[in-house]
Amino acid sequence: MSGGTDSSVAAILLLEQGYEVVGITFRFWEDGENTHLEDAVLLAKQLGIKHIIYDARKLFKDTIIKYFVDEYLSGRTPFPCVKCNNELKWKLILEEADRLGFEKVAMGHYTRIINENDRYFVSEGVDPDKDQSFFLWGLTRKQLSRIVFPLGEYHKTEIRKIAAERGFNYVSEKKDSLGACFCSGDYRPFLKKQLDEPEKQIFPGSFLDENEKVLGRHKGFPLYTVGERRGLIHLNRKVFVKEIRPETNEVILAPLSGMYKSQFIIRDVNVVDKSLFSTEFDIFCRIRYRKQNTLCRVIFLENNTAKVELAEPLESIAPGQTAVFYKDGKVLGGGFIL
Repeated sequence: MSGGTDSSVAAILLLEQGYEVVGITFRFWEDGENTHLEDAVLLAKQLGIKHIIYDARKLFKDTIIKYFVDEYLSGRTPFPCVKCNNELKWKLILEEADRLGFEKVAMGHYTRIINENDRYFVSEGVDPDKDQSFFLWGLTRKQLSRIVFPLGEYHKTEIRKIAAERGFNYVSEKKDSLGACFCSGDYRPFLKKQLDEPEKQIFPGSFLDENEKVLGRHKGFPLYTVGERRGLIHLNRKVFVKEIRPETNEVILAPLSGMYKSQFIIRDVNVVDKSLFSTEFDIFCRIRYRKQNTLCRVIFLENNTAKVELAEPLESIAPGQTAVFYKDGKVLGGGFIL
């Protein structure tokens, strides 16, 4: 229970469906007032359910924050929400469920789970603007068999209405959270703050074009991401960050025409079943959260990696981000772009 609208209404709906409910709030990252925790405690009290506060701040810093910093210092663009889902949040909540003797766990995601012949799929929620299936490709079959998503069949407007009708007006009017929980704005000041000696890890280097010609100076490669174009350098043409070279502190710039790729490699691959993938371009690949689908095929390689071949080229494929595979609205799996 984050204290927000979605997890609060999830608890309300589960109670109405006859479940015995215990709320848990993870303390992952806090900066300023801790209102989300206070709101979660208040709602649990109003619902008459037990509430647990789990202080995971050190664990979060040692895993997710460290990953976030290390990825930028390696020239990649991290995806901390997926990393947290894959390796931390669901692991902790299932461990707590086991400790308490509970069979199921739930969160307020706008997504669904489908069981077909004992194969569990994350599936898109009915609200296309709120669907969160993109973030959950790393869940395992064992985890999915124990997860309930009460909001998957609802639109966000309906969820706000449910909260208001049950008398929880303050819940219904809450704003949605945006971005990573610890860094919702420009990541650069946050990144520098996490470094002991930022001037020794982030320092000026060269902007190059695709032909290795020096175009000018940049402020340090960790301060740039693939696909970025604003405020880079003053030229008489639009250019984008095409490649980041941490070894030489160089950032390669290119016009939009040079930003397209038709294939790439992914690591840490997790799929429901490899037999669901064929040699045809018959599944959709999504490398961005918001409404982007491209037909592809996946060739599985050694060491839990795979090659993704696209039916048509995509621009700004950023190492460190994720590729997620869909068919008929179901998530077949995904991996981190290498």
